[in-house]
Amino acid sequence: MVAIDILARIKPIARITLGALLMLVAAPSLAETSLPLIPGEDETVVAASAPPAPTGLPALVQMVASAPVVANDAEIDCLATAVWFESRGEALDGQLAVAQAVVNRAQSGRWGKGVCDVIRAPRQFNFVAKQVQRGSATFTTAMAVARIAMQGMWHDLAKGAHSFHAVRFNPRWRLTRVAKIGNHVFYR
Repeated sequence: MVAIDILARIKPIARITLGALLMLVAAPSLAETSLPLIPGEDETVVAASAPPAPTGLPALVQMVASAPVVANDAEIDCLATAVWFESRGEALDGQLAVAQAVVNRAQSGRWGKGVCDVIRAPRQFNFVAKQVQRGSATFTTAMAVARIAMQGMWHDLAKGAHSFHAVRFNPRWRLTRVAKIGNHVFYR
């Protein structure tokens, strides 16, 4: 009795599904219809329905998340190490500003040739590279931030800064203060 009720319910569903399938098969393709197509009509619809591209910090977050890890690049590794030690607790814009300041130092040539020389210059950075936690998510983020800074993929947040310090310090430098981003003050 129960089996008959189930079969009675399935038959109408099967007929509806079979009817819908026959309509799809028998329907002419778009190329066979006589409806005119307006040039560019499809692109307009897609462009109007596509979500806007993120800008500002959301775009930076998306860029960092999608940045591939570059293996065996000593300059990026040195920069990522500095970013990790100096700003791993910061928001991405603070980490990127630190990375850009180090890159600006390297480009100026006053502190050494290349990022690794800048990082290793006497009395410039106070950390031990062997202490970095390379397998951590924060180091993976630092690697992505370093790659973005090295390739100039993001605008310079601290307007050409080459020096920075934590806000808790006041070194009384005779430099031009250009920005305060996160927990760091930047100078050029």
